[in-house]
Amino acid sequence: MSLWSDGYVSDVEYLPGLYLEQTPGHLLLACLVNGIAPPACGDNFRYCELGCGQGVTAAVIAAANPRARVVAMDFNPAHIARARRAAADAGLTNVEFLELSFADLAGETALRDFDMVSAHGVWSWIAHKDRLDITAFLARAIRPGGLAAISYNAMPGWTAMIPLQRLLLEQARLGHGRSDQRVLQGLAFVRRMQEAGSGVLGDGALLDKLLAKGGKAPGEDRAVYLAHEYLNENWQPLYHADTARLLADAKLTYAGSATLTDNFSDLQLKPAQRTLLAEVPAGPQRETMKDYLSSRPFRRDVFVRGARVLPDRERDRQLAGIGLALAVPRPEARLDLDVPAGKATLPEHHYRPILDALAERPHTLAELAGLPALRDLAGAPSMVEIAGILVGTGQALPLPWGLDVAPAPAARAYNRAAVEPVVHRHAATASLAAPGSGSGVTLTTLEALVYAALADGVPAERGALIAHLDGTLPPDALTGDGTRPLDGPENLRRRVAEGVAWCLAHRLPLWRRLGIL
Repeated sequence: MSLWSDGYVSDVEYLPGLYLEQTPGHLLLACLVNGIAPPACGDNFRYCELGCGQGVTAAVIAAANPRARVVAMDFNPAHIARARRAAADAGLTNVEFLELSFADLAGETALRDFDMVSAHGVWSWIAHKDRLDITAFLARAIRPGGLAAISYNAMPGWTAMIPLQRLLLEQARLGHGRSDQRVLQGLAFVRRMQEAGSGVLGDGALLDKLLAKGGKAPGEDRAVYLAHEYLNENWQPLYHADTARLLADAKLTYAGSATLTDNFSDLQLKPAQRTLLAEVPAGPQRETMKDYLSSRPFRRDVFVRGARVLPDRERDRQLAGIGLALAVPRPEARLDLDVPAGKATLPEHHYRPILDALAERPHTLAELAGLPALRDLAGAPSMVEIAGILVGTGQALPLPWGLDVAPAPAARAYNRAAVEPVVHRHAATASLAAPGSGSGVTLTTLEALVYAALADGVPAERGALIAHLDGTLPPDALTGDGTRPLDGPENLRRRVAEGVAWCLAHRLPLWRRLGIL
C-alpha cells in the first residue's frame, strides 16, 4: 500500500461507471418527493464530485448539461490523467478534473459556490479525519440552499459482514501481488475456512453474499471491484445518525434518499414496523431506526444546506414541469416490485395508462397525473408517487428541465468518443450523455456498436447495420452468458441480428427522445 494512499487501494484503478443517483435529476427529485426545496439553479448549476474515480459520472453530467460547470477531484493521479484525456478527446470544456486529496481541500479556497456536491463510494471507505476534512469543505463550498449527496455502507445492515471483511483484509495482507490478485487469494482462503466449518462463516451464505457484490463485473473487473470494496484499511460501515450529526456542523440537514423508493415507508417497512417507527421523534434517530427495521445495507443520503420545507402547492408546482421518459421497453415495464418490506404491486388501473402514455412519448408529471383514464379513479397516484416509483425502479428517466431537448453538439461529440473504447474492444460498456435528462445511459457492447454505426452515418435499417457489423466482430466481442464467448460464427451472427432489431425497436427511439442521437 502506497504511503500517499493512506490505506486506500491505489495500486489498481477503480472501474469506470455512471451512477444515476448522483445526477441532478435524481437529486432534485430526492428533495421534492420529500417536500424540501431543491437548489434553485435550473440547468445552469455548479456541480462538484469528490472521489470521482475515472470521471465518467462527472463527464456525463458536463456533456449533458452544457450550461453547467462541473469540477471533479480524486487523489489518484492515474484516475485524473484518464479522466482528463477522455474529456479532451471529447472536446468537453465545462468540466475540470483536479488531483486532490481530502486534506488538500482546506487550501483550495477558490472551490466554492456549488449547487450540488456528491461523494459516491467514499464516506465509509476513508478515515474519520478525511470525513472531517470533507465536512469542513462542504461548510465552505455549498451555497445556501445547495445540497450534498453522500453514499455509504450503512449500519446495522452490514453487521454480519464486518468479521468477514476483516478476515479477508487480514488474509490479503499476507498475499502477494496487486490488490486485485490478493483479494482473490484471500477469498480462496476464506472459502477453505468456511468449508472447514468456521462458526462465523456458517454455511457459506455470508461469503456468497460478499461474492455476489461483484457478481455483475466479469473476470478481472470483478476482482478489482472486490479489492476496492473490501481491502481499504479504513473500511467502516456507518450509522446514519453519526453521519447526520457530523454534517450538521456544515449546516446540512437530511432531506431524503437519492434511492427514490427508499422515501416511501410503505415500501420499506411492514405495517407493524411503521407503527413502531411513529413513536420515534423525527430526525436522525428515526432515520436510523428505519435502518434497524429494514436492515438497509447501503444509503444514498441527500443533505441540504438551509433546508426549507415547501408547501404542498409549491412542491406540486415544481414537480408539474418535470418530465419522465420511459427507460425500458413497454412490454418489460413491471408492476410487481421486490421491496424491503416484501412484494409490492402497483395498481394496474393506475399505472397501465401512465406506462402506455410514456411508451408513446415523454410526458410531464402534470400530464401524467391528469391523464383522462386517471381523473375519476379513487386513489390515483400523485406526482410524488409517479416520479418516485417509476424513476426509483429504473423504469423512467427524469427530464428535470422539461420536455424540450435543445441541440447538444457537445453531448454528441462526447458520446461518439465514449463508445470508441468499445469499438476497439478496450471496454465492454459505454456511458453516454443524455441532454434531455441531464444525466445519461449505459450501453451494452452491442448497443454501443450500433450507436457508433448510427453516429457515423450508417442508415437506421436492420440490413444496413447488420452488414456494417458483419465481419468486423471477433468471436469474443459478444458473450452468451457474461463469461464465455459465443460458440461459432452462426451464433454470433444470430445474436447480432437479434440485437440490432432490438436496438432499432427499443433503444433508438429513446436515444432520439433524449438527444443522445
